[in-house]
Amino acid sequence: MKTIRIFDTTLRDGEQGIGYLLNNQQKLSVLERLTKLDVAVIELGMVTDQESQDLFEEAALVVGDKNIAALCRLNDVEIQNTVKALKRFKHATINLLCVGSEIHLNKKMQMSSEDIYALLERSLARIREAEFHGKIYAILEDSSRGSETLLHQQIQFLINNGVRDICLADTVGAMAPARSYHFFSTFISAYPEVRFSAHFHNDLGLAVANTISAIDAGVYEVQVTLGGIGERCGNASFEEVMAVLSHCDGYKGKVSTGITLKDVVGMCQFFYTTIDKEPNANKPIIGSNAFSTCAGIHQSAIVKDPETYEFINPNSIGLQRNFHINRLSSSKVMARYEHINYK
Repeated sequence: MKTIRIFDTTLRDGEQGIGYLLNNQQKLSVLERLTKLDVAVIELGMVTDQESQDLFEEAALVVGDKNIAALCRLNDVEIQNTVKALKRFKHATINLLCVGSEIHLNKKMQMSSEDIYALLERSLARIREAEFHGKIYAILEDSSRGSETLLHQQIQFLINNGVRDICLADTVGAMAPARSYHFFSTFISAYPEVRFSAHFHNDLGLAVANTISAIDAGVYEVQVTLGGIGERCGNASFEEVMAVLSHCDGYKGKVSTGITLKDVVGMCQFFYTTIDKEPNANKPIIGSNAFSTCAGIHQSAIVKDPETYEFINPNSIGLQRNFHINRLSSSKVMARYEHINYK
């Protein structure tokens, strides 16, 4: 059975979604619950000020053996602070933010290729000088818009400097699934010594589909957030990726994460309760409409056998179906089957 590792970035990239800013107590509450899932890596945030230093200090008391990651820019001070924060953990990862496209190289960083390689080399040296003994990941921001030439150069440079964990990021959600498969297949084939991971944004509603395509291509790990929260239109949704892997043909019984969909749904419910929000009603799996229907044709068939209109049985993941009453509903069904949950 194929195994896929889950990298949860709810508390870092997810928090960048508008309206999802968490205080330290909320983060610690979610973190403690997350550690009970078989998540490979939990990205806790960035270490940029005293508040974030305090968070990492307190987090070290609740995470046990979990691998805790921090995103870190190519900046001497930030590297120093990040290493200091991560040294508290038994297992830790620096997620080094690197450049994956000419757009970011020229317009964001305003650097030449030679300048960015020098900065990256300096940053890696600073991490090692600080005696960091955890893992070093490199996330190539905006990879989906970078040229293959630039990406090959960046990946080879990282390999030459001892980095074997590389995440290719679709930072602006610009990919489609066929492209995602080809993209990851190309680099996985070219660099078998590298453990590639995928990070997708949902600007075109394709983050989950792209993540599944990357899994098909052979990635080692995928980055997700609870509820798919994140900047702009969000990230790949943890529970939706899990639903595909655990229920869809071609994945069910063939791909393992060590996590059950029911546990992820429970985690999502805990998360939304903690932040005092509700997921969008039409959100797959966890939205209030996901297992609800008002249509009489559907209601009548579900009463006969829920499988007729339910691909996933809500009871199997700790949820329940609901029948809503309106002019489209089946009055006969409503009158006859009082045991159905109505709304």
